Amino acid sequence: MKRTEKAVKFRLKTIWHIKRFNQEDLEANRQRCKWAITLLFVSMSIFCVRLCYLQIVMGRYFEERSKNNRIRSVRIQAPRGDILDRTGRLLAGIRPCFNVCIIREDVENMEALLTRLYPLLGETEAEIRTRLHVGSTEPSYIPVIIKRGINWKTLSMIEARLFYLPGVSIEVTPAREYPYGSVAPHLLGYLGEISEQELRSGRYKNRYPGDLVGKCGIEARFEPELAGKDGQQKLEVDARGRLVRLIDKRPAVSGDNLYLTIDLDLQEACEEAMKGKSGAIVAMDPQTGQILAMVSSPGFDLNDFVKGITKTQWKALNNPVTRPLLNRAFQCSYAPGSTFKIVTAAAALEEGIVTKNTILNCGSSYRLGRRVFRDWSWRGHGETNLHKALVESCDTYFYQVGLKLGIRKIARYARAFGLGSKTGIDLPDENPGLVATPGWKRRRYHEPWQKGETLITAIGQGFTLVTPLQMARLISAVANGGRLYRPIYMEKILAPDGHCVVSFHSEVMGTLPVSRSHLRTIRLGLLGAVQEDKGTGKQCRVSGVHVAGKTGTAQVIGQARRRRNEKDMPFKFRDHAWFVAYAPAERPELAVAVLVEHGGHGGSVAAPIARKVFERWFQIQSPRPLIRSPKITNNIRGGDSHA
Repeated sequence: MKRTEKAVKFRLKTIWHIKRFNQEDLEANRQRCKWAITLLFVSMSIFCVRLCYLQIVMGRYFEERSKNNRIRSVRIQAPRGDILDRTGRLLAGIRPCFNVCIIREDVENMEALLTRLYPLLGETEAEIRTRLHVGSTEPSYIPVIIKRGINWKTLSMIEARLFYLPGVSIEVTPAREYPYGSVAPHLLGYLGEISEQELRSGRYKNRYPGDLVGKCGIEARFEPELAGKDGQQKLEVDARGRLVRLIDKRPAVSGDNLYLTIDLDLQEACEEAMKGKSGAIVAMDPQTGQILAMVSSPGFDLNDFVKGITKTQWKALNNPVTRPLLNRAFQCSYAPGSTFKIVTAAAALEEGIVTKNTILNCGSSYRLGRRVFRDWSWRGHGETNLHKALVESCDTYFYQVGLKLGIRKIARYARAFGLGSKTGIDLPDENPGLVATPGWKRRRYHEPWQKGETLITAIGQGFTLVTPLQMARLISAVANGGRLYRPIYMEKILAPDGHCVVSFHSEVMGTLPVSRSHLRTIRLGLLGAVQEDKGTGKQCRVSGVHVAGKTGTAQVIGQARRRRNEKDMPFKFRDHAWFVAYAPAERPELAVAVLVEHGGHGGSVAAPIARKVFERWFQIQSPRPLIRSPKITNNIRGGDSHA
């Protein structure tokens, strides 16, 4: 009995424990189920939210990405428009260029790819990585140019290894070509890769890293017209980005063609005449204001930029002494020297200070107070009228005339002749020059104006600064009867189909405040400066043509620091040589301004250069009859040359 009771009690106790444990497990399981359900609900919620985001919010994006896995849009760069001279000869054209590109989305291991590319391209790792970094701002399916203008050897090596270079492609694009590479480089300008700042500026629409844009000159000024309109082709590619088939193509539209007023023959003659010298030549049609030639020396070869400028070449182009990239024709200003005597003579005649018959005694110097102002001739000129003063460039004559005029009247006439302000040429960074006045000096130096400064201003020294372009326009106005034209270098712009988009016409900016009779007196003096035996510009005589002009020698340093023998002076301290002229004197058709930096005397250095320019021009214009007049002065008029 006792054993039975114990067994029953043990069994009951066991059943009770089992029930207790089952209840605890059940409660625990319930808690676990709750947490599991909660976790599942949260996970499903997150999954649903993410699914909605991917399908709805980002649906269009991934749809495009999926299409790009199969169909790729490739840009077809538009051929750049041509630049031609006035007769239609090509100054800047295009040729095919082979570029190495990387499509980043097709590259699985960029480091391995670059390791294979370095030996083939001959580029440094830093240069390639820099180009890739610039292109990283664009979508990964857009090709990034890492090497431009490869040769046939490099092209063949890459083409043979394309299977082992995933993401690498060869792109054929139109590249600039300059048939006359070193002719008119400052005017034409050059191309360069677009920078990050330019991309962000918004001025260049539909441009991508690696694209070439105009950096200066005409290439920059007419970038929208020359750039054209890019095309597009849709390609089907495989998983490795290799071409399967062409689906669609929209051809590119070439840029507009620009016709300049520049004459290639005359431009080449000017370039040759300035070879080895530093300075500028501007040749204009005095009847229209069209620029026929514009030279800045030293220059550079535009084709170097097409190939890709090296660091050594770029350093040479930025030499602080020679400054080849600077356009000296209108971006640099110089003292005009005796060419300014044209302005002083006009002011003196108009203000009644002198007449064409007024005679002044001109020795080898002129004393003002304790200062002595010397003439260029140590013999002096004796009794001198205005004609003789212009022919022989008598300093002492214009010292006396300038003192009687006063600086304010001289400055007023100088501005009326277009000095001290921009000519209005449609190119950036034009230097306005300087016409000094007492007010300007007080603001600039906090000092009063001195009479001695009026004397040297009258002969083109002192503070006055002009550009060769300004002087070309000045002498053109004298030649055409007093009209100051806005200089133009563009004749017309033609669309690829040949229709005229825009044509450029002459624009008169003002007239000289000089009467016909007084202008005639000045023109006779300029004619004598070249044609008479004592004329300072006689080295510009051209057989069969009457040339009228004025020499100028602009001092760089003060008289006290000058040496008797100019050859003993350092080159940087030597005088600038000027010569301005027009021809034929009877009916002017070409006006020229020549400046030779540190060249010496205008009559011996600049005048012979101008002679070469005139000789070439009249060869271009031939056949034409020689001008033979028994008395040349009878054919010179002071008014309109067509009168």
